[in-house]
Amino acid sequence: MKMKNCFLLYLFKSIKRLFHRLYLWTKPAYRRHRTEYQEQFDIKLLYTFIGCLIGIICVIVLLLIYPPKEKTSINAEVSQTKENVILTEEKQTSDPETILQTTEKNISVIPLVLNKNETLSGLLKRGQTSMQDALDASKALNLVYDVRKLRPQQTFELFFENTKEDKDHFIGFKMETRNGDIISVLKNKNGEFIPQTKEGIIQSEFIGLEGIIETNFSNAAQKAGIPPTITNQVIHALDGAIDFNKDLKKGQTFKILYEQKTTDKGIVVGKSQLVFVSFSTEQTTHQRYFFIDGLGIPGFYDAQGQSSPQVLLQRPLGKGRISSNFGMRLHPILGYQIQHKGIDFPAKTGTPIPAAADGTIERIGRNGGYGKYIKIKHNNTYSTAYGHLDSFNPELKKGSFVKKGEIIGYVGNTGRSTGSHLHYEVLQKGKPVNPLKKHTIPQRTLKNQTLQNFQKRKAQIDALLVN
Repeated sequence: MKMKNCFLLYLFKSIKRLFHRLYLWTKPAYRRHRTEYQEQFDIKLLYTFIGCLIGIICVIVLLLIYPPKEKTSINAEVSQTKENVILTEEKQTSDPETILQTTEKNISVIPLVLNKNETLSGLLKRGQTSMQDALDASKALNLVYDVRKLRPQQTFELFFENTKEDKDHFIGFKMETRNGDIISVLKNKNGEFIPQTKEGIIQSEFIGLEGIIETNFSNAAQKAGIPPTITNQVIHALDGAIDFNKDLKKGQTFKILYEQKTTDKGIVVGKSQLVFVSFSTEQTTHQRYFFIDGLGIPGFYDAQGQSSPQVLLQRPLGKGRISSNFGMRLHPILGYQIQHKGIDFPAKTGTPIPAAADGTIERIGRNGGYGKYIKIKHNNTYSTAYGHLDSFNPELKKGSFVKKGEIIGYVGNTGRSTGSHLHYEVLQKGKPVNPLKKHTIPQRTLKNQTLQNFQKRKAQIDALLVN
């Protein structure tokens, strides 16, 4: 009995502390002067309270909508099971692909391309289908594929059955996703649209291209037919070896080889990857091979297995204005002198932010006054940090590897900020340093078994270059 009273007393005090903290959170003076730890704790506490409140409301609503049912008899359960079996058998005999094959002689195919700002229902209505068929077919596709992911230029094949009663009876459509999967949505004997997914065949092909410098590399690459993503990878691969703004002269040549994955219909799947680049200048020829080491870290290496030294970006957003430099300053919000650990670059909300160099995401999420924040570890010496972001690249998480120039997030105004801008920091052995000074990541040398694996990969790429 005594233990029960102690527990109730502890519970009462905990609830009292919770509501007291929530009361303090409503006071502007408290929020203005609380520490970073208190801010993080308050946010977690508020989310916990809201989550519990929502959970209680959901339970009450569910109980009102779905009151406890009385136990059904065994005969009723058996009857329901039989009905389910019959329905399953009907669906199996009404397989969409089977229907399409059995009526193939009476089917006409109309190809259509999704226009900008057009929905799937709008495309189907444009193909002369009824409003109800367009809605039902769209709902069926959404069961296996998120229709919100459809993009302009997506191709569809609409199927119409020519019968005595109806010359153009819509029975479904087929599409190929960006991953090469084939999705069919076809009407069965009961008039229901049934979706079916078939895994596509992905093929890899290696494409070799050559070019010559006339004015600059970007123009030469475009003239040679090199995709923009591969052009950026070439610049990244030769970072530290060639300054593409100063070192290039008319008449210099280059050669590249990149891997591209496509479907049976020639649709490019995923990101194309540069596997080799050779760039000839007046002094020498620079060659780089793409290789993924035993730790899963990708990089570009010369024939001896050495990477180029990488220079950290001094201005991630380009040659824009600087609103606050590195060093001591009067803080615009706190109102007293404090060290500014980075540089502020004003920019519009949503401006893309590139990674300053290759590295691994060490932290991503909210970080007190920094707001939405990303920290990248480049090696044992250098890290970079990016604060006040509006949003992150959704593909990134803690531990993700990013390449130099890869978009990691977007400029915002979160945290302790007076306007939309990027706060950019460079940390050397954990201590902030001036980002506008030159900071170089030393070259990496492959050794032992990793070097042997690289030489094997190099031999495979050389064989492709000969062919």
